[in-house]
Amino acid sequence: MTRLLAVLAGLFVVLFLTEDYLREREQTQRQLYGALRPLAQIHLEDVVQIGVRAADGRTWRYTRVDSSWRYPDYHDAFVQPQRIEHLLKSLLQTPASVVSVEAGDLVHYGLTPASPVLQLMGRDGTPLLTARLGRGAPDMRAGEAYIQRANFDTIYHLHANPAHAFDSADPPMIDRRVRPRALEQKAIVEVRFAGAQDYPVHGIVRRLEAAGAASLPGAPPSGPTYVWQGLFADGERECVVGSAFAYIGFLDRLSWDALHSTAETEAAFSTAYRLYLGDEDGRTDTLEVGAVTAGSQLLRYRTTGQVFSVSRDKAALLFPAPEALLDTLPQPNPYEKVEPHTPF
Repeated sequence: MTRLLAVLAGLFVVLFLTEDYLREREQTQRQLYGALRPLAQIHLEDVVQIGVRAADGRTWRYTRVDSSWRYPDYHDAFVQPQRIEHLLKSLLQTPASVVSVEAGDLVHYGLTPASPVLQLMGRDGTPLLTARLGRGAPDMRAGEAYIQRANFDTIYHLHANPAHAFDSADPPMIDRRVRPRALEQKAIVEVRFAGAQDYPVHGIVRRLEAAGAASLPGAPPSGPTYVWQGLFADGERECVVGSAFAYIGFLDRLSWDALHSTAETEAAFSTAYRLYLGDEDGRTDTLEVGAVTAGSQLLRYRTTGQVFSVSRDKAALLFPAPEALLDTLPQPNPYEKVEPHTPF
């Protein structure tokens, strides 16, 4: 009997310890899979290079220069700040939760050797974070995705989708605006034209009118309004506000078709026409219109030193005819036809 009691006591201890182990394991699993955590403890300002390998094997490298991001392999093209911001914040500031630590689950989550790879690097080129990007959760159009850090088995459900930072261009994320968004420039309030001897428009200037009188007794006076004055060879004339804004908006979103070497295109600007663009802070940028090459017009933006080519249709609208400023434009207007509004 004593021996039987000892055996039962031993079994009871084993069952107790097993239950305690299972309870602790279940709690650990809940903590592992239920907790939200960042992929890595990295500060945004420590990242100065980004490497990308696409699913088809193409690779791109982006570098931070001062406060803006550039693509060195294509004449230091500017990168769209909204896209880089989305990419970095998705990887470094968005919480993730563990969904699996099993290697057999990789394919289910879209993580294969051909999956896109994202790498963040520091100043000396040292990798700070390398991750494989899986499918979106639940699909690539979704705002969340699965991801796996290199050399780790853990698969995360990232509550953002870094893939949304990339457009279909090659290279992706490039800012094709002549006046890149990364410079955070103020609105254009003045344009002066130079170099075109027979061109009848000397400039266009935005001016502030005084506040108007109250429209009803006791009502506050109306707010200040802007007018655009055209500076012509025979004097000043007031422009149609909508037509003037359409032209200024065109200059602001003007995009290029290709970038070119500054050294190899220097001769193209020996007799350039010029647009002097004045902004709200009193700063003036210079846009030079150079020679025609391969059916396109060369432009040089002095603020960045970059040389672009644009279509002849776009170049023709840089110097608007007087009636394009003084009359109401058709809809859609000529500027929107050649340079549509885009979300980025």
